[in-house]
Amino acid sequence: MRQSNLALVLSEVIRGPRSRAQLADDIGMTKGAVGSLVNELIARGLVRLTEAASTGGVGRPGQTVEAVASRAHAIGISFSPPYVIGTTVNLTGDVVAQEKATLVERHTPIEELIVITRGIVDRLHESVRTTSPDSVLAGVAVGVPDLVDPSAGIVRRSPTIGLSDYPLAAVLRTALGDITPQVAIDNDATYGALAEARRLGEAGGGNLLYLTGSMAMGCGIIAQGVPFRGSTGYAGEVGHMVINPDGKLCVCGSLGCWESEIGLNAFLTLAADPEDPVRDTTIDGNERVAAIVQRAEEGDPRALLAIQQVARYLGLGLASLINIFNPEAVILGGYFIRLFPYLVQPVQRIVHERVLSERLVSCRILHSDLEMYAGATGAGIATIDALVADPASVPRLTATSAAAR
Repeated sequence: MRQSNLALVLSEVIRGPRSRAQLADDIGMTKGAVGSLVNELIARGLVRLTEAASTGGVGRPGQTVEAVASRAHAIGISFSPPYVIGTTVNLTGDVVAQEKATLVERHTPIEELIVITRGIVDRLHESVRTTSPDSVLAGVAVGVPDLVDPSAGIVRRSPTIGLSDYPLAAVLRTALGDITPQVAIDNDATYGALAEARRLGEAGGGNLLYLTGSMAMGCGIIAQGVPFRGSTGYAGEVGHMVINPDGKLCVCGSLGCWESEIGLNAFLTLAADPEDPVRDTTIDGNERVAAIVQRAEEGDPRALLAIQQVARYLGLGLASLINIFNPEAVILGGYFIRLFPYLVQPVQRIVHERVLSERLVSCRILHSDLEMYAGATGAGIATIDALVADPASVPRLTATSAAAR
């Protein structure tokens, strides 16, 4: 009971600083109980007391309880070919550092991915400890495309990175064991949806779809404020719904999957010949997409035709998803962000033509403000949320550290 009450108080303070009396009113506890819980959180360095602004009245101003953002951090990693992406978030869920590594090969060997991940984690962790030596690492979470079993820590099947029934969480725990024992994995799109839901908050974050736009096409689903996973945890594999039965061969073995028609590789193939620099995998993916956008702005017919085809299939797929899930918002991530000015109007037109109710038309189609970092950010947020749910896992401050604060 005390652990849950500690978590409740900490989560409320993270939502916004307030007095102990206000906290007691907001969560329905006595002032004495809240005071005891706040004192324990202070002892663990998770919150602190600050003087409230003077109201001009008589007497000393009251004290406000606020979260110490630098007391804890989490590292989120996203396997999102052609990148491995890392993000650090602090106790309040704010991003404090980001990093990415570009992959030359789509099916980079898992051993190499682990080495890259370790390097990113080391650098991100060290950057935090340099400025906040008392910061506690809540853990590391890794988002992976395709079918992931988070409870077992196993990648069941990921054509995108070439894994089947692979115990990724256990392998990562071995690789990162000297840094943290807290390692988790989940679907990358689910983590991305969590980050977008947290960003939007009450302005549409309760029911949304987040669509990755990389070599893989996944969909994270937030329903009634929480991730929707389906009966076995694999909901959201929209990249392998067939959008064109006579279309291209997909890495999953089917023809005409959404991913094989408008995934990043498909778009680059539509837009340029194999010898074109935009098909060179040693060049950053964002730079290659930007080059195609520049050609479109200059009126290049092939670039415009490629974008037109992406808009068509994207609109058809989204219309189906909106009919099924009735979200408040659809968030487009990955390379769709760069194309968004060209995509938004034709996609909205197709959606409006094909949804079954005028009420479904109210669904907003937006681009992610988190750029390529949504999945990694969500992974970090999920890890910090686990710490907030268990504040007693954070050790009490030493006398020296407490005095320094």
